[in-house]
Amino acid sequence: MTGGRVRAARAALIGLTVGVLALAGLAAFGIGGYPAVGAVLVADLAMLAVCARALFGSAPEEREQPLHDGLTGLPNRAMMTAAVERALPVAAAGQEPAGLLVFDVDDLTDVNYSLGQRIGDLLLTEVASRLSAAVRDTDTVARVGDDEFAVLLPRIGSAAACLETARRLLDAVRGPADLDGFQVRISAAVGAAVYPAHAATPTELFQRAETAMRTAKQSRSATAMFGPEPSPDDRRALPSR
Repeated sequence: MTGGRVRAARAALIGLTVGVLALAGLAAFGIGGYPAVGAVLVADLAMLAVCARALFGSAPEEREQPLHDGLTGLPNRAMMTAAVERALPVAAAGQEPAGLLVFDVDDLTDVNYSLGQRIGDLLLTEVASRLSAAVRDTDTVARVGDDEFAVLLPRIGSAAACLETARRLLDAVRGPADLDGFQVRISAAVGAAVYPAHAATPTELFQRAETAMRTAKQSRSATAMFGPEPSPDDRRALPSR
Protein backbone atom coordinates (compact mmCIF):
# COMPACT_ATOMS: atom_id res chain seq x y z
CA MET A 1 0.00 0.00 0.00
CA THR A 2 1.54 3.32 -1.09
CA GLY A 3 2.05 6.24 1.29
CA GLY A 4 -0.71 8.28 -0.37
CA ARG A 5 -3.22 5.45 -0.19
CA VAL A 6 -2.33 4.77 3.44
CA ARG A 7 -2.88 8.44 4.33
CA ALA A 8 -6.20 8.50 2.48
CA ALA A 9 -7.35 5.27 4.10
CA ARG A 10 -6.33 6.52 7.52
CA ALA A 11 -8.27 9.74 6.98
CA ALA A 12 -11.35 7.76 5.94
CA LEU A 13 -11.07 5.51 8.99
CA ILE A 14 -10.68 8.49 11.31
CA GLY A 15 -13.73 10.13 9.75
CA LEU A 16 -15.76 6.95 10.21
CA THR A 17 -14.66 6.64 13.83
CA VAL A 18 -15.54 10.26 14.60
CA GLY A 19 -18.94 9.77 13.00
CA VAL A 20 -19.65 6.64 15.04
CA LEU A 21 -18.58 8.40 18.23
CA ALA A 22 -20.84 11.35 17.50
CA LEU A 23 -23.83 9.10 16.87
CA ALA A 24 -23.04 7.06 19.96
CA GLY A 25 -22.96 10.22 22.05
CA LEU A 26 -26.37 11.28 20.80
CA ALA A 27 -27.86 7.83 21.25
CA ALA A 28 -26.44 7.50 24.77
CA PHE A 29 -28.54 10.52 25.77
CA GLY A 30 -31.63 8.90 24.32
CA ILE A 31 -31.88 11.08 21.20
CA GLY A 32 -34.65 9.65 19.08
CA GLY A 33 -35.85 7.39 21.88
CA TYR A 34 -33.28 4.64 21.30
CA PRO A 35 -30.81 4.69 24.22
CA ALA A 36 -29.67 1.11 23.51
CA VAL A 37 -28.27 2.23 20.16
CA GLY A 38 -25.43 3.94 22.02
CA ALA A 39 -24.12 0.61 23.29
CA VAL A 40 -24.32 -0.89 19.81
CA LEU A 41 -22.42 1.99 18.22
CA VAL A 42 -19.75 2.10 20.89
CA ALA A 43 -19.30 -1.66 20.53
CA ASP A 44 -18.70 -1.19 16.80
CA LEU A 45 -15.53 0.71 17.68
CA ALA A 46 -13.93 -2.55 18.83
CA MET A 47 -14.25 -3.91 15.30
CA LEU A 48 -12.93 -0.64 13.85
CA ALA A 49 -9.92 -0.80 16.15
CA VAL A 50 -9.03 -4.33 15.11
CA CYS A 51 -9.39 -3.49 11.42
CA ALA A 52 -7.36 -0.29 11.84
CA ARG A 53 -4.53 -2.13 13.56
CA ALA A 54 -4.54 -4.83 10.90
CA LEU A 55 -4.33 -2.26 8.09
CA PHE A 56 -2.19 0.44 9.65
CA GLY A 57 -0.18 -1.13 12.48
CA SER A 58 2.81 0.98 13.46
CA ALA A 59 5.31 -1.84 12.91
CA PRO A 60 5.73 -3.32 9.40
CA GLU A 61 4.87 -6.83 10.62
CA GLU A 62 1.56 -5.51 12.04
CA ARG A 63 0.39 -3.98 8.77
CA GLU A 64 -2.21 -5.89 6.79
CA GLN A 65 -2.44 -8.54 9.51
CA PRO A 66 -4.97 -11.10 8.25
CA LEU A 67 -8.36 -11.29 9.91
CA HIS A 68 -9.34 -14.59 8.28
CA ASP A 69 -7.86 -18.07 8.46
CA GLY A 70 -5.91 -18.86 5.30
CA LEU A 71 -7.00 -22.51 5.17
CA THR A 72 -10.74 -22.39 5.90
CA GLY A 73 -11.54 -18.78 5.01
CA LEU A 74 -13.25 -18.37 8.39
CA PRO A 75 -12.59 -15.42 10.71
CA ASN A 76 -9.47 -15.99 12.79
CA ARG A 77 -9.02 -15.46 16.52
CA ALA A 78 -8.40 -11.71 16.17
CA MET A 79 -11.63 -11.22 14.24
CA MET A 80 -13.59 -13.47 16.60
CA THR A 81 -12.26 -11.55 19.60
CA ALA A 82 -13.51 -8.33 18.00
CA ALA A 83 -16.89 -9.95 17.33
CA VAL A 84 -17.19 -11.01 20.99
CA GLU A 85 -16.18 -7.53 22.13
CA ARG A 86 -18.95 -6.12 19.97
CA ALA A 87 -21.56 -8.68 21.04
CA LEU A 88 -21.36 -8.27 24.82
CA PRO A 89 -22.46 -4.60 25.03
CA VAL A 90 -25.27 -5.41 22.61
CA ALA A 91 -26.31 -8.33 24.83
CA ALA A 92 -26.28 -6.09 27.90
CA ALA A 93 -28.29 -3.37 26.16
CA GLY A 94 -30.88 -5.85 24.92
CA GLN A 95 -31.01 -7.91 28.13
CA GLU A 96 -30.27 -11.04 26.07
CA PRO A 97 -27.49 -13.52 26.97
CA ALA A 98 -24.73 -14.33 24.47
CA GLY A 99 -22.98 -17.69 24.29
CA LEU A 100 -19.56 -18.85 23.15
CA LEU A 101 -18.70 -22.40 22.11
CA VAL A 102 -15.16 -23.72 21.65
CA PHE A 103 -14.68 -26.95 19.69
CA ASP A 104 -11.54 -29.09 19.78
CA VAL A 105 -11.18 -31.51 16.86
CA ASP A 106 -10.01 -34.96 17.96
CA ASP A 107 -6.97 -36.78 16.56
CA LEU A 108 -5.80 -34.11 14.10
CA THR A 109 -2.16 -34.84 14.95
CA ASP A 110 -2.70 -38.56 14.28
CA VAL A 111 -4.34 -37.81 10.93
CA ASN A 112 -1.48 -35.52 9.93
CA TYR A 113 1.08 -38.14 10.93
CA SER A 114 -0.60 -41.19 9.38
CA LEU A 115 -2.29 -39.72 6.29
CA GLY A 116 -0.36 -36.50 5.71
CA GLN A 117 -1.01 -32.84 6.41
CA ARG A 118 -3.04 -32.41 3.22
CA ILE A 119 -5.65 -34.83 4.57
CA GLY A 120 -5.50 -33.08 7.94
CA ASP A 121 -6.19 -29.79 6.17
CA LEU A 122 -9.15 -31.37 4.37
CA LEU A 123 -10.46 -32.55 7.74
CA LEU A 124 -10.32 -29.00 9.09
CA THR A 125 -12.07 -27.53 6.06
CA GLU A 126 -14.77 -30.19 6.40
CA VAL A 127 -15.32 -29.25 10.05
CA ALA A 128 -15.49 -25.58 9.05
CA SER A 129 -18.05 -26.39 6.36
CA ARG A 130 -20.23 -28.48 8.68
CA LEU A 131 -20.25 -25.84 11.41
CA SER A 132 -20.98 -23.02 8.97
CA ALA A 133 -23.91 -24.95 7.50
CA ALA A 134 -25.43 -25.68 10.92
CA VAL A 135 -25.43 -22.24 12.58
CA ARG A 136 -27.89 -19.36 12.37
CA ASP A 137 -27.27 -16.38 10.11
CA THR A 138 -26.58 -14.27 13.20
CA ASP A 139 -23.91 -16.63 14.58
CA THR A 140 -20.17 -16.34 13.87
CA VAL A 141 -17.90 -19.34 13.23
CA ALA A 142 -14.12 -18.90 13.49
CA ARG A 143 -10.99 -20.99 13.52
CA VAL A 144 -9.17 -19.93 16.68
CA GLY A 145 -6.37 -22.50 16.90
CA ASP A 146 -4.70 -25.34 15.02
CA ASP A 147 -7.51 -27.76 15.88
CA GLU A 148 -9.96 -25.38 17.56
CA PHE A 149 -13.05 -23.60 16.30
CA ALA A 150 -15.30 -21.13 18.10
CA VAL A 151 -18.94 -20.20 17.56
CA LEU A 152 -20.40 -16.96 18.89
CA LEU A 153 -24.12 -17.22 19.69
CA PRO A 154 -25.75 -13.81 20.17
CA ARG A 155 -29.24 -13.73 21.68
CA ILE A 156 -29.02 -17.35 22.77
CA GLY A 157 -31.74 -16.87 25.38
CA SER A 158 -30.33 -18.94 28.25
CA ALA A 159 -27.44 -21.12 29.36
CA ALA A 160 -29.63 -24.18 28.78
CA ALA A 161 -30.28 -23.11 25.18
CA CYS A 162 -26.55 -22.55 24.70
CA LEU A 163 -25.76 -26.07 25.90
CA GLU A 164 -28.46 -27.55 23.67
CA THR A 165 -26.99 -25.67 20.70
CA ALA A 166 -23.54 -27.02 21.56
CA ARG A 167 -24.89 -30.57 21.45
CA ARG A 168 -26.68 -29.96 18.15
CA LEU A 169 -23.60 -28.49 16.50
CA LEU A 170 -21.43 -31.31 17.81
CA ASP A 171 -23.81 -33.79 16.19
CA ALA A 172 -23.47 -31.84 12.94
CA VAL A 173 -19.67 -32.04 13.08
CA ARG A 174 -19.38 -35.70 14.03
CA GLY A 175 -19.52 -38.49 11.50
CA PRO A 176 -17.68 -40.13 8.62
CA ALA A 177 -16.00 -38.07 5.93
CA ASP A 178 -14.45 -38.97 2.59
CA LEU A 179 -11.25 -36.94 2.43
CA ASP A 180 -9.82 -37.44 -1.04
CA GLY A 181 -10.49 -41.16 -0.89
CA PHE A 182 -9.55 -41.66 2.76
CA GLN A 183 -12.41 -42.57 5.08
CA VAL A 184 -12.06 -40.63 8.32
CA ARG A 185 -14.50 -40.38 11.19
CA ILE A 186 -14.62 -36.85 12.56
CA SER A 187 -15.11 -36.36 16.28
CA ALA A 188 -14.68 -33.41 18.60
CA ALA A 189 -15.41 -31.99 22.04
CA VAL A 190 -17.16 -28.71 22.78
CA GLY A 191 -17.22 -26.39 25.77
CA ALA A 192 -19.78 -23.64 26.34
CA ALA A 193 -19.95 -20.45 28.39
CA VAL A 194 -22.53 -17.68 28.58
CA TYR A 195 -22.37 -13.95 29.20
CA PRO A 196 -23.14 -12.73 31.83
CA ALA A 197 -23.74 -15.92 33.81
CA HIS A 198 -20.15 -17.12 33.52
CA ALA A 199 -18.10 -14.11 32.47
CA ALA A 200 -18.09 -10.32 32.57
CA THR A 201 -15.57 -9.65 29.78
CA PRO A 202 -14.70 -11.09 26.35
CA THR A 203 -11.41 -12.48 27.70
CA GLU A 204 -13.20 -14.24 30.55
CA LEU A 205 -15.81 -15.65 28.17
CA PHE A 206 -13.11 -17.20 25.98
CA GLN A 207 -11.29 -18.57 29.03
CA ARG A 208 -14.44 -20.11 30.51
CA ALA A 209 -15.47 -21.71 27.20
CA GLU A 210 -11.96 -23.15 26.76
CA THR A 211 -12.01 -24.47 30.34
CA ALA A 212 -15.34 -26.15 29.62
CA MET A 213 -13.91 -27.62 26.40
CA ARG A 214 -11.07 -29.25 28.33
CA THR A 215 -13.66 -30.73 30.70
CA ALA A 216 -15.70 -31.93 27.72
CA LYS A 217 -12.75 -33.88 26.34
CA GLN A 218 -12.93 -36.07 29.45
CA SER A 219 -16.73 -36.42 29.31
CA ARG A 220 -18.63 -39.29 27.70
CA SER A 221 -20.94 -36.80 25.99
CA ALA A 222 -17.99 -34.64 24.79
CA THR A 223 -19.94 -31.52 25.80
CA ALA A 224 -19.61 -29.36 28.90
CA MET A 225 -20.92 -26.06 30.21
CA PHE A 226 -18.71 -23.93 32.43
CA GLY A 227 -19.89 -24.35 36.01
CA PRO A 228 -22.96 -26.37 37.00
CA GLU A 229 -25.21 -27.61 34.20
CA PRO A 230 -28.07 -25.13 33.77
CA SER A 231 -31.74 -25.81 34.28
CA PRO A 232 -34.08 -25.16 31.32
CA ASP A 233 -35.32 -21.88 32.85
CA ASP A 234 -31.86 -20.56 33.81
CA ARG A 235 -31.75 -16.93 32.61
CA ARG A 236 -29.15 -15.17 34.75
CA ALA A 237 -29.78 -11.47 35.07
CA LEU A 238 -27.90 -9.12 32.77
CA PRO A 239 -26.73 -5.69 33.90
CA SER A 240 -29.60 -3.24 34.13
CA ARG A 241 -29.89 -0.69 31.36
